[in-house]
Amino acid sequence: MAEQISIAEATRRVIQVHPSILDGIRQGVINYSALAELIRERVLLLANRKSVQIDAIKMALMRYAEELKESRKLIEANVSKVIAKSELELKNDVTVITVHQHALINKFDALVKFVEGARLFQITQGTKTFTIAAHQNLIPSLIKLIEEKNIVAQNENQSALILVSPPEIIEVPGIVAYVTDLFASHNINITQFMSCHLDTIFIISRKDSIDAYKLLEEKIMLFRQILSK
Repeated sequence: MAEQISIAEATRRVIQVHPSILDGIRQGVINYSALAELIRERVLLLANRKSVQIDAIKMALMRYAEELKESRKLIEANVSKVIAKSELELKNDVTVITVHQHALINKFDALVKFVEGARLFQITQGTKTFTIAAHQNLIPSLIKLIEEKNIVAQNENQSALILVSPPEIIEVPGIVAYVTDLFASHNINITQFMSCHLDTIFIISRKDSIDAYKLLEEKIMLFRQILSK
């Protein structure tokens, strides 16, 4: 027999799988009556009920909205402080290559030589592959070391946008979400994401790099201005 949960809990679960609705609720731009009508059937199904009053769903939405708004205020306050203290760097002429793991397992000593003096060299490990983001000048030598047959994917003409933040970034949630939402809302795609302690690295197409830099730099300066008052 299916579990019967409260209307309030069912309402929350339905809303939680819709990020755009969550954003609308946090911003206070949602018509709760219309939303209650929209999600009624899914709430009934999840709550294992045959009927429910629309007002019950509406009240559940309004209570949940208050919680979300309070949480949003706290998160945004902390996020703005970290971003205001951050600095931005842009590195162009980046190429990203993904290779089979076996191609690198015994070659890390050789890879260290690439790091020395490199403008950019980042490596991350997946379940079956390694991904390397490096300045394009290093790529021919890397391919020679790895062998072209071991390359899974290669993405050229990329840029690395590096957010250098204070130590608080390690403890404060929402920094990456804020930046990715900012870029997504301006149709800027992130092709790779990496982090290294206080550095958050967004790999994006070079054609979008200037727009992305200006966009994030404007936010940094805006938060600094707001917090200085």
